[in-house]
Amino acid sequence: MARLIDLHMHTNCSDGVLAPAELLARVRQKDIAAFAVTDHDSLAGYRVLQELVQPGDPELISGVELSVDCEGEDLHMLGYLCDPDHPELNQRLAFFQQERNRRGLLMVEKLNQLGVELSFETVQQVAGDSAIGRPHVAEALLRKGLVENFDDVFRRYIGNGRPAYVKKARLTPGETIDLIHTAGGVAVMAHPGINGMYRFVDKLAPLGLDGVEVYHYAHDQEQVRQFKRLAKRYGLLLSGGSDFHGRDERECEIGAQPVPLEYLDQLKNRAQETRGQA
Repeated sequence: MARLIDLHMHTNCSDGVLAPAELLARVRQKDIAAFAVTDHDSLAGYRVLQELVQPGDPELISGVELSVDCEGEDLHMLGYLCDPDHPELNQRLAFFQQERNRRGLLMVEKLNQLGVELSFETVQQVAGDSAIGRPHVAEALLRKGLVENFDDVFRRYIGNGRPAYVKKARLTPGETIDLIHTAGGVAVMAHPGINGMYRFVDKLAPLGLDGVEVYHYAHDQEQVRQFKRLAKRYGLLLSGGSDFHGRDERECEIGAQPVPLEYLDQLKNRAQETRGQA
């Protein structure tokens, strides 16, 4: 039996490339015991997969990735094992979906002001049924031949602090953790090594942070050891995943991170404790 898991991947219901069915086909090719779809501000991909998984497939875990305003910086929080039908959670997600579309329009307007001829309709076509994220804007620019690659788009236009960047609507750390707990889930800091987000663990742990994502393609082996020590210091659980979006040249493959099945068991136990305290 597979003893590894992958608790971080995306479908085209947010900023991933593959539709849920295509993602499941890829997951079935990997020797993993469980997986979580963690689309940004959306449970739509998870809902589709709920109807598609079959006996014998890797276990599907509910997940969502939320944006957090932590001292003005954009920190990502993974919510696992939440009740997908929880009213407050779904109300918040619907709000963020609307805000993402508004943000996309503002980015296009800024690009136009910079002399970049891109229509919002083109971005909407790229996004399809998913809420608009920066990768959709980047893909639209690529299709029109206005930039060389994804990195070029973010470096020149829509990366943090660049001229067409627009801030996301974000919750505070306490609001995010409380929302995940209220929905019966566990709150895990995503990729703490990116932009040095691990430095906020000491502030988030007292607010109820449950864990940190130690295994991620952006973390080298020394960082993995560092984040394990950090988690032990604050009594936090461990997690990890590929953060797969389907753009293979920019990330690792599903199941490529050595995330042990016991991490999921520990997350489930914490979720049971959270629900018992509700």
